[in-house]
Amino acid sequence: MLGAPPASAQKLNYLSQIIDVPELIPPPPPSDSQAFKDDLLGVMEAQENRTEAQLRRALAEKTLTIYHYTEVLGPKFDARNLPVTDAFFQRMQADARAVLIAAKNAIQRPRPFAVSNQVRALGGTPRLPTGYPSGGTVFTTSTAILLAKMIPEKRLDLHERNREYGLNRIMIGEHFPRDIRGGEITATVIVYALMEVPAFMSDFQAARAELRQVLGLPAEPDTAGAAKPK
Repeated sequence: MLGAPPASAQKLNYLSQIIDVPELIPPPPPSDSQAFKDDLLGVMEAQENRTEAQLRRALAEKTLTIYHYTEVLGPKFDARNLPVTDAFFQRMQADARAVLIAAKNAIQRPRPFAVSNQVRALGGTPRLPTGYPSGGTVFTTSTAILLAKMIPEKRLDLHERNREYGLNRIMIGEHFPRDIRGGEITATVIVYALMEVPAFMSDFQAARAELRQVLGLPAEPDTAGAAKPK
C-alpha cells in the first residue's frame, strides 16, 4: 500500500512512493489497556533480569551497522572487502528510513522510559522521541532478510542474531516488545516492496555475487533445499 509521493521523492533510491505503514501494522495499544500494561511489564522484566554482559552488548549495538552480522558471516564480512554490497545496503536503508520516519511521525508512540518512571533509559536518551515501529529493528530485520537471501546457508543464524538485537532494545528501555514486532513487520513489508522494483533486484544480484565470492562460497547455495533468490 503506497501513500502520496514524498515531498523529496528524489531522496528515495528505489521506491517511487512512501509505503503507508500505519495501515499495515497493528496500532500500539492505548495507555489504559491491559495490552499496554503487558507491554510495559515486558520492558520491566527485561531490565530486572538483565546481566551486565547483556547490557554491555546492547550498548555496543546502538550504532546501526550491517556489520553486526560479522558474528554470523565471519571476519571477511567487512566494508573494506565489499564496496558493492556496502553501497547497496546504504541505498536500501535510506529508503527504509524514509518509510520508517513517516510511520513514526504518524503514530507518535512515546518510548517506555518516557511514560513510566519504572523504566530506566540505560542507553541514554535516543535522538527520536517516538519508538513505534522500532527503527533499529527495521534496520536489522531488513538487513537480516536480505543477507539471508544472499547467504541462505546462514538464514537461521542471521535471524537469531536479529532476534537478540530486538530483545536488547527492550532491555535498555528504548522499546516496548510491540515496538520490536512492529519493526519486524515494517521491515518485511519494505523488503517485499523493494523486491518488486527491477533496479533494486539488479543491485541485489550484484551485491549477492560479490558477497558470496568474498566469503568463499559457490555462486549458488550448495545447501540442500536452500532457496535461490527471486
